[in-house]
Amino acid sequence: MSRAKEAALPFYLLLCILLGGSSQAIWGNALLQLLAIGLLAWAALTRDPAPITTAGRRLLLIVAIAILLVMAQLILLPPAVWTELPGREFIADGYALLDMPLPWLPISEAPYDTMSTALTLLPPLALLIAMLRLQHWRVSWLFGAVFVATAISVFLGALQVSAGDGNWYFYRRTNLGVAVGPFANGNHLATMLLAAIPLLTALVVQKRRLAAGKGDRSIDLVLGVAAGCIILIGLLINRSAAMVILGPAVVAATAVMAMRLSPRRKRQGMLLAIGLLAAAAAVVVLAGKSLPSMGTTASIETRGEYWSTSLPAVQDQWLTGSGFGTFVQTYRRYEDPQIADRWFTNHAHNDYLELAIEGGAAALLVLLAFLLWWAGRARDSWSRETGTIEQKAAAVASAAILLHSLFDYPLRTAGIAAIFAVCLALLAGARGAGSRAAAGSEQARHATL
Repeated sequence: MSRAKEAALPFYLLLCILLGGSSQAIWGNALLQLLAIGLLAWAALTRDPAPITTAGRRLLLIVAIAILLVMAQLILLPPAVWTELPGREFIADGYALLDMPLPWLPISEAPYDTMSTALTLLPPLALLIAMLRLQHWRVSWLFGAVFVATAISVFLGALQVSAGDGNWYFYRRTNLGVAVGPFANGNHLATMLLAAIPLLTALVVQKRRLAAGKGDRSIDLVLGVAAGCIILIGLLINRSAAMVILGPAVVAATAVMAMRLSPRRKRQGMLLAIGLLAAAAAVVVLAGKSLPSMGTTASIETRGEYWSTSLPAVQDQWLTGSGFGTFVQTYRRYEDPQIADRWFTNHAHNDYLELAIEGGAAALLVLLAFLLWWAGRARDSWSRETGTIEQKAAAVASAAILLHSLFDYPLRTAGIAAIFAVCLALLAGARGAGSRAAAGSEQARHATL
């Protein structure tokens, strides 16, 4: 029974990656959300909960505020209130043209879309709370699930590119001719591969450090080489600009993480990694349209148009936002109808910009609180002796996801959101049974030396 409990979270993480690659996966996402309710119930009713650290409690507070913000957008307001909100003039004018009395309406312009968006939070929320509350999980198994998902995704991507007939793609709206794996967007496979680099490196390094003999270390080395080859193949067939922009910084940070360095060298390595990541972010923001498209349909050169069209929406919806999940209908009011064609813009391709449109000032304040929490935990994981290699890997992987969100929307898929939740739980100090056993083994080995 203990093994089954330890396999529950890794198996769910694997399902999230394979079944939650797009909002088009209606039945897959529905299954993940139902299973998430079960995980939340298990975490809430467990008789032997793990102690939650101060960092974990602060993270849960931020998450709770974010959930309350989503719920607040569904509260009905009287006409005298909602008509005074920025960006609601066109709704009032519509009722006036129809000669209808103004009804009570919520903040969200599309409350059913907001409720649907709220349900997408269940899978990452379930993983986060389960890792913080439960003791029956192993970080090595979770990273192993990422390894299995990466191998399956790259194999599937190779079939997609080599077949060329579209039969191996999961979704109707997708990047045909590009390796997307179980996702609809090739950039999201790139995000997963970037996150896998530090996570799988940490898995191999930690297993080699704890290996009992030379034979075990050789097996771990083979595992590491296999993981590296799989990721390299994925990088070559994916053709995402995210690889060019973020890949060098992620690889450099991962190399620093894997080496045994003095505290001074660790700080220098951390500063180097931060510098590379900051440079990557600057390239995205400043280079804009001049970045290469790498052959994908949603190339970076089009992002400037999305962002310039979205900025007026932010200015109009700055106070409360238009409502979570309402970007598509909001964006249509601002795009030029003369250049509209059969393609539609489903996201701003900048999650922070889209969050400002949908959530307004309150959402940006919650985002700021979260980023401050994340930055503090990432710094501590790299600068303090108590920081584990798994936490360092989680910091690098989550940084890659956050930076990729500057020019895409990876966190709006259950697969990437689940990986991100695992990283946050580790940064918050979650320690499963395997983590405590490994820590005890490491302390015992130092004691004997």
